[in-house]
Amino acid sequence: MKKRHQAGKRIAAWLMALSLCMTAVPAEQVVYAAGGQNETEVTELTELTEVPESAEAMKDSETTEKTGAGEKAETEEAGTESKAEVTETTESEETSEIPADTESTESSEIPADTESTESSEIPAGTESTENSEMPTDTESTEIPETTENTESTQATEDSEMTDDTESTEALIGDTEAADTEKEESEDILKKDGNVTPGSTYAAATSIGLNTTYNATTSRTSVTHWYKFTMSKAGMVQLKFAHVNLSSASNSTAWRIDFIADQVGGLVTVTSGMQDTQNQTAKIGLDAGTYYVQITGTGVLTVGSAAYSFSVQYEDTYCETEQNNTIATADNYDRLGQTITGSISSASDTDYYKITSTTKGYLSFQLQHDKVSGRLSTDIYSVAVCDAAGNTMYTMTSKKDEEKTESVNFGLDAGTYYLKVSGIPYLDAAGSLAVQGANGETYKLKASWTNADNWESESNDDINTADTMTSGKAVYGSLYGVSDSDYYGFQTTKDGYIVINLQHSKVTGRQNKAIYAVTVCDTSGNSIYEMTSKAEDESTDSIKLGLSAGKYYIKVAGQNAYYGGNYVIKTTFKACSTWEHESNDTYDTANTAVSGTTYSGDIRTYSDVDYFKTSLSANGYINVKLTHPVVSGQETTNMFVLSVIRKVDKDQYTEVYTTKIRGGDTSISTPNLGLPKGEYYIKIAGTGNTTGTLLSGTSYPVNYDVCIKAKTASDREVESNDSAATANTVKNGKTYYGSTSSSSDKDYYKIKMSKAGYLQIKFGHKNSQSTASCYNVVLYNKDNSEIYKFTNTGTETSYTSCKLGLDAGEYYVCVSQASTLYTGDYTICMTQKAASGWETENNGDWASADNIKVGKAVNGVITGYTSDEDCYRFTLTKAQYINFSLAHEKINDAGRSWYVTLYNANGKRVSRKDDDHIYSYAGSTYTESKAVKLSKGTYYLKVQAFAKNAVEKEYTLCVNKIENRKTSVTSVKSTAYNKLKVSWKVVPAATSYQIYRSTAKDGDYQNIKTINSVGTSSWTDGSVKTGKTYYYKIKTVVKTQNGEQTSGFSNVKSAKAVPAKTTLKAKASDAKNVKLTWSKVKGASGYEIYRSNSKDGKCSKVKTISKGSTTSYKNGKLKKSTTYYYKIRAYRKVNGKKVYGSYSSVVSVKTKAK
Repeated sequence: MKKRHQAGKRIAAWLMALSLCMTAVPAEQVVYAAGGQNETEVTELTELTEVPESAEAMKDSETTEKTGAGEKAETEEAGTESKAEVTETTESEETSEIPADTESTESSEIPADTESTESSEIPAGTESTENSEMPTDTESTEIPETTENTESTQATEDSEMTDDTESTEALIGDTEAADTEKEESEDILKKDGNVTPGSTYAAATSIGLNTTYNATTSRTSVTHWYKFTMSKAGMVQLKFAHVNLSSASNSTAWRIDFIADQVGGLVTVTSGMQDTQNQTAKIGLDAGTYYVQITGTGVLTVGSAAYSFSVQYEDTYCETEQNNTIATADNYDRLGQTITGSISSASDTDYYKITSTTKGYLSFQLQHDKVSGRLSTDIYSVAVCDAAGNTMYTMTSKKDEEKTESVNFGLDAGTYYLKVSGIPYLDAAGSLAVQGANGETYKLKASWTNADNWESESNDDINTADTMTSGKAVYGSLYGVSDSDYYGFQTTKDGYIVINLQHSKVTGRQNKAIYAVTVCDTSGNSIYEMTSKAEDESTDSIKLGLSAGKYYIKVAGQNAYYGGNYVIKTTFKACSTWEHESNDTYDTANTAVSGTTYSGDIRTYSDVDYFKTSLSANGYINVKLTHPVVSGQETTNMFVLSVIRKVDKDQYTEVYTTKIRGGDTSISTPNLGLPKGEYYIKIAGTGNTTGTLLSGTSYPVNYDVCIKAKTASDREVESNDSAATANTVKNGKTYYGSTSSSSDKDYYKIKMSKAGYLQIKFGHKNSQSTASCYNVVLYNKDNSEIYKFTNTGTETSYTSCKLGLDAGEYYVCVSQASTLYTGDYTICMTQKAASGWETENNGDWASADNIKVGKAVNGVITGYTSDEDCYRFTLTKAQYINFSLAHEKINDAGRSWYVTLYNANGKRVSRKDDDHIYSYAGSTYTESKAVKLSKGTYYLKVQAFAKNAVEKEYTLCVNKIENRKTSVTSVKSTAYNKLKVSWKVVPAATSYQIYRSTAKDGDYQNIKTINSVGTSSWTDGSVKTGKTYYYKIKTVVKTQNGEQTSGFSNVKSAKAVPAKTTLKAKASDAKNVKLTWSKVKGASGYEIYRSNSKDGKCSKVKTISKGSTTSYKNGKLKKSTTYYYKIRAYRKVNGKKVYGSYSSVVSVKTKAK
């Protein structure tokens, strides 16, 4: 059995050696030639030994027949002279079993459609051992298409071993190794027949497509050449197989150059001793003839080895190599149809040329099988290139993406290229590899859509920007983190733009910005930026004010996002009153016309808008800002409004600032009095409120702002925050001012050239609050406080008391008493020279004012406890005196003032009734008891006993007691039957005797004696209407020598008339006015007068004949016309009218309808 088994192995080896046949092929044009080895020298095959006699016999009997058949075939097919010469030593040219009906030339496995020829000619002098060398010009003998391709099916009866197993054992020559590797011998390829390879490029053996061939190499560097012809473009792949040649080493056994020339191959693969199956990448080729070179390597040093191979062809629309540059690019002439390609190596690249005559966008998709073992790694890249080959866009496909789609890539008309590359990776052996080297393919499908509203790449900067038209939507896409799309637009007028960006929702990126839209100037500087979040399908910008000019809109990705398409539209509206960005600095501030309302936006809490205005002379600036309610931020500061003065080049001073909350929809600054100069209004966002940063979603916020800048000589001029910077004011002139904050102070300076008094009148709007509003303080030049008053928000007008001051400079400071704001205030300071006034401060003996006996002095207590007035007088001899205090009647009760007499040492004189007095609110005059003082200096101190005396004017006098006359000061009618007589008080008077006459020089009768000391008036109720009465008075004085009666005073006269009434007027409609008045006691009637102007002549329009009537309707008037009225009462006496005084004039405007 052992001998029989060994003999079987030797027979199988001999039969395999005989299967190597070579044929001559006609010369054809080579489409591709790759680098590689030159023609390889054919070496002798190791001679087979122990050939069975039965095999020799078969060889002897069939050699002649087959050689003759070969010669006949060559003669008939090629029509050329060919001589068949077979050397006598050839022992490897016949197969062991061929069916009788099969025509074959020494080949045991040839498919029906395969052309195969026998090597029939060996050049002279060539020594061959079990192999034949084919000359390059040898013709091929064609096997008829009807020839069946069969394997040898006859075997010896005692042998049940399969052909594959026998062949494997024979080729290896090592029985024990072959037995252990039987499982490796199963080939994935169907073995269609043996083939005799060509030994040179020129002698390459023709092979068919989609057919498996078997061949054997026996020594290092033995090269086999094959060629195949494609009648139609398609994709081909070489598959290669062999048995396991070693259990210990996987050294390279073969090198296969696919699509080869005499230099090398387009694709080269190697097969190790253990690599039983190999394949090349799939290669797209045009129609033509191509070559395969298979070369044994150094490991094949003993024996021989068999291999199987096939060239698989696929009829498909595909790339055609070499298309590795734009010069050799495939013309993608079937846009919309899928094209198949492959990347055979790390250096392989596929280019496809696309040409369009119209503007539009390119889109494409790449498909491939999922790739295991390369988690989330990039497999392919597809780039869009311009006509020069510069990359414009790159899309990558990952291993787990069976289909990857590009963005819609906008392009102008022109020629472009799609470049497909494999992304190298390290394989298990640590070598660079690409997807496709093992036959994987990709499918590329590209489409072009004509569209004039699509962006055109590359538009990545302002120099390559697309042109955008107002109101027209433009479509675009971002293809990478570094991609930006620029659009240029031109405005010929000032106005604003609104930008709308639309895109599909992006899942998985909630609340994250994915797009940023930036408006840039011609230098590319950012003016405005907005972002669009993943869930925002549509985002509108603010109304962005711009001056006429050129601008650019930049669209970019945010947070490493790119992909998908977007739609952007910019709409411009001409508007001269919208802020013009960028106005974020003093140098770029918008010029504002006084009184014009401008609109703008604060885009973020860090945004700033500047407006510029000026004053040609001293004046004021007022700013009014309005904005919509910011929902959810009603109590949060949203704006900071500031007024800034330019004091010098690059030097600015803030004169006013305030914060505006989201709920403060309207706010006005005070009228800020300012000097001549240039000013800036700064409107800024603020993200800080009580230390908390606002969310950016609170912005943008729109606003309207109106800036008034007016010159005025009656305004305060900031900065006047100290006495050193105080505004000098004119006597009796009203000035307007404002306090911009709780810390702001306004100082005014007034100069009194002579001693006298100063009176301050202060006013402001009603704040509807009784809280303290303003502080007004009077200082002397030493900054000592003289006087202060605080008024409330409802005290809209306040006049100070008369403040006695010496000659000199004084300062008035106005400040806020609280955060209560009332807008502007008015202030007027009136000074009057007067010798009979106290001079503040005179609150102690050292600062006491000097007065003279018999000379009255006026004064005011300005504070209940804080002010005291001291006076000093000197007696040159002993005198009998008293002191008096006179004042207006106070509508109150009780003591008001307290006056005390002190000696030179500051001690009270007697602590009796003669050294002090209390002056009561209900009286008008109080005097002390007379006292005799010795020669020397004395002091009087005036104090407020009650608060009702504060700021009430008083008159103090040290009186010398003597007999003196009084004087009648006035006689006035108070009713149709009453006259009031008034006179001056005489010190130490005990009574006043009043005399009356109906004629100035007539007989005077004593009609009344007044015994009340200090009384200075009396009303005579016994007079008749219209009759004149004359009055004079005598005074009785208690002197040191007793009571003495003075002579008569002067004479005063008057007549009693009806009292003065009060008139009111109200328009009833367009033609009628209703007049009403108060009833006058004793009146017989009334006369009504009217004028068409305030100072015009009045005409009587109506006489009312009843004194009880108190209303009248004046008709037949003109609509929308102002009329002026006055009225007087009359009383008839003896048939004649005695008129009272006219009422005050009132005005009324008739209604329009």
